[in-house]
Amino acid sequence: MRIGRSVRMMTDTNRANPFTEDATKRRFMISIYYPSVDSASLDHEPVYPELFDPGLEIAAEFFKNMGVDFSYLNTLKTNVHLNARIASEALYPVIIYSPAFGIERDMYWFNVSNLVINGFIVLTVGATFDSVFTVFPDGGHAPQLKPLADLQNDDFVEWDKLTDVRTRDIHYVLHALNELNTTDPLLQNKLDVQRIGLIGHSLGGAAVFRSLNNNGLIKAGILADPSLHLLGSGISRVTTPVMLMRQHSSTYEMLINDGWNEVMARRTMEGQQYLARVLEGYKSFIKVNGANHITFSDVPIHFNEADIAIRHQVINTAIISFFNEFVLEQKGAYTKTIDQLPGTEPIDGMGISVRSKHR
Repeated sequence: MRIGRSVRMMTDTNRANPFTEDATKRRFMISIYYPSVDSASLDHEPVYPELFDPGLEIAAEFFKNMGVDFSYLNTLKTNVHLNARIASEALYPVIIYSPAFGIERDMYWFNVSNLVINGFIVLTVGATFDSVFTVFPDGGHAPQLKPLADLQNDDFVEWDKLTDVRTRDIHYVLHALNELNTTDPLLQNKLDVQRIGLIGHSLGGAAVFRSLNNNGLIKAGILADPSLHLLGSGISRVTTPVMLMRQHSSTYEMLINDGWNEVMARRTMEGQQYLARVLEGYKSFIKVNGANHITFSDVPIHFNEADIAIRHQVINTAIISFFNEFVLEQKGAYTKTIDQLPGTEPIDGMGISVRSKHR
C-alpha cells in the first residue's frame, strides 16, 4: 500500500499566540497520513527527508547540525507520497498523534506508516515554537524558541504551561475533524469521526492524558513514555481505555541509577501511581525491554542505531493491537495477546504491578 501525506495549517482564532506579545493567533501545522493507491509517481521512490516537505532545506540543515549522516537518510525509502490521491474506502478511523517536546511532528514515520498500512488515517500535530522547527505552507519558518530550548527540567510551572498549549492544540484538532470531513478536498467523507484514538510521546503523552478527561469522542489513548510528572492533578476519573508504554527504566531505582535527580524521579513515579488510581476503564501498563525515552520516535533511525528495528516492531505491534481492539472494536486483539508479546513485560514499581485490568 502506498501512503499519502498532505499538510494543513491550523489557526485557532479564539486563542492568542501563547509565545508572543503581539496580536497573532495560535497557529500550528498538522501532517495527514492516509492510505493511497495513487500510481501517478511510480518512477519516484520517496526517501526519508521528503517527509519534511515543504521544509526540506531546513530539515537538512537541522540533521547535519545534529551530526546525522544525511546521505544515509536519503537511502531510507518511505513509500510516503506527497499529496497522493486517497484510497477509495468509505471511512477511515482516525489517530491523532502528539509528539515529544522538541521533536518535529514527522519524526514518527516508523509508527505512523504502520498505522496507515493497518487502515488508519493519522494526523500528527505540530508544536510551533517548541518543535525544533516548523515550516508553514507560505515558506515561513518558526524555529524552536531559545527560552524553551533552555527550559530547566524542574521548572514545573513553565512545563505545565507548555503541556496546556499542547492539550488545547489537540482539542482544536478534535473539534476540527467534522469540518475537515465536510469541506477538506482530501478528507471529505473519509474520516470516521466515531472511531478516534490518541497517542502521545513524552510531553505529547502528558497532553494526550489531559485530553482523555472523559471526552466521549475518544475511543482509546496510548501514552508512549509520557512526561508522567506533567500529568497534573485535576483529573479524578478517566473511563477511556489507556495503555501506558514505558522505557525499560520504569522504576524509581532505575531512574536514579540512570542519573535522574531525586525530585524528577520521585515526581515521575508519583505520576505513574496517579495514573493507576484515576484510570477506571481498561488499562495496561507495560515497558519495552531495552528501550529508552527516544526509542519511541524516529531519532534512533536517524543515527542508524543497532537493533532499533526490533524494538520498533514491538512498539508497533502493541499499538496496532491496542487500537484494533479499542478503536475498531476487534475483541481480544490486544487483551488476548499482550501477555505473549515478546519484548515487553509488566511495569513493576512503587506499588504498581499492572499489565492489564478491567474495572
